[in-house]
Amino acid sequence: MHRFHLTLVAVALATTGCFGTSPPSKFFVLSASAAANTAVPSTGPEGTLGVFPTKVAEYLDRPQIVTFVGDNAVELDEFNRWAEPLGAGVTRVVSQELSSLLPGWRVLPQPWDPEVPLRARVVVNISALGWNNRGEARLEANWAVLSGDGTQALARGRVVLRREASGTGPGPAVAATSALVTALSHDVAVAVRALPAAKP
Repeated sequence: MHRFHLTLVAVALATTGCFGTSPPSKFFVLSASAAANTAVPSTGPEGTLGVFPTKVAEYLDRPQIVTFVGDNAVELDEFNRWAEPLGAGVTRVVSQELSSLLPGWRVLPQPWDPEVPLRARVVVNISALGWNNRGEARLEANWAVLSGDGTQALARGRVVLRREASGTGPGPAVAATSALVTALSHDVAVAVRALPAAKP
């Protein structure tokens, strides 16, 4: 009988929070550069550039922020999370950056009006994005600029980038990670600028 009463007391304490509560989760988003945040979208005399949804590796496709531990291990942070799907965040930042870097282009992230003709399209595949226990941000990705119909590769590239955070904690690490996505966007913009001039 005593054991039964002790069990009831333990359940009551657990449900009322007397054993303590977990800290609340914090949510983060990737951010574009200051220049990209203030850029005015172009009407696109060079044409329309479609930015397709970013693909991320399956282990990254989750709300929990991934911390890299060594070469072959990761930790999932239950209390620091992405406020949006990671792929959507990368697509948003890349689109903002390209709109700023390519003022002659009309940059549209999907979805868009299917009647809008694309001159080129951008696709990005992320294999690593996050940081390690020291706060060093890491980005590894493949990207391509394709023809408007997607049948021809006009340019391809791969980035393997690292950046030290300016401080400790997830906030500076997210800022460093955002800067890496901006750097990726600059590489894509260089390739787009090198495309042959639009036909009149």
